[in-house]
Amino acid sequence: MRRFLGFCLLFLLVVPSITAEAADPVEVKVVLQRQYIDGKQTEVTHQEKIYAMEDFWSTYHDWQLVSQKEGLVVFKQEVMDISPSLKKNGYFGIYKGKLTIFEGRPIDQQAIQSFYQINKGKLESHQAEELEEGIKIQSREVYEDVLEALRSKNDVAPLPS
Repeated sequence: MRRFLGFCLLFLLVVPSITAEAADPVEVKVVLQRQYIDGKQTEVTHQEKIYAMEDFWSTYHDWQLVSQKEGLVVFKQEVMDISPSLKKNGYFGIYKGKLTIFEGRPIDQQAIQSFYQINKGKLESHQAEELEEGIKIQSREVYEDVLEALRSKNDVAPLPS
C-alpha cells in the first residue's frame, strides 16, 4: 500500500511538470506604459511567447500590472525622471502670462503644458530674459529647480508630491 501511495504521489508531482513543458508556448501582446513626472506617457507594444509563467512574471517584476485579458497584458511603470521628448526639445517660457513648457523655443509657441501665473515684476531681470528666450529643460534637476524657483518668487503653493 505504501508503494502505491508513493507511486501516486510521484505521479502527481511529475506528470504536471511534463505536461507543462510539453505544452505549446502562449503568445501574448505586451504593452509597456511609462509615466514620467512631466505628465508624458510613452507606450511600447510587442508580441511575446511565454514558455513558463514564472519567467514571464519575473521579467516584469518591477512593473505594475494594469490589465490582463486573453492575449493581452498591460504593464505600467512610473519613472522618476522627465520624458525623453522633454529632454530633447523642452523649454520653459511664458505664454499668456503663465509659466509654460514648450516643444522647441517659446518663440515657436508650441505650448505643451502651462503651470501658474508669473508676475514678471517679482522676477530678477535675467530670469525674465531667460524665460523670454526659453530655458532648456535638459534634466529632471533643471525641471524641478526652475519650477521651485519661480513658484517661490510668485507665492504659489508647492505641487503635492
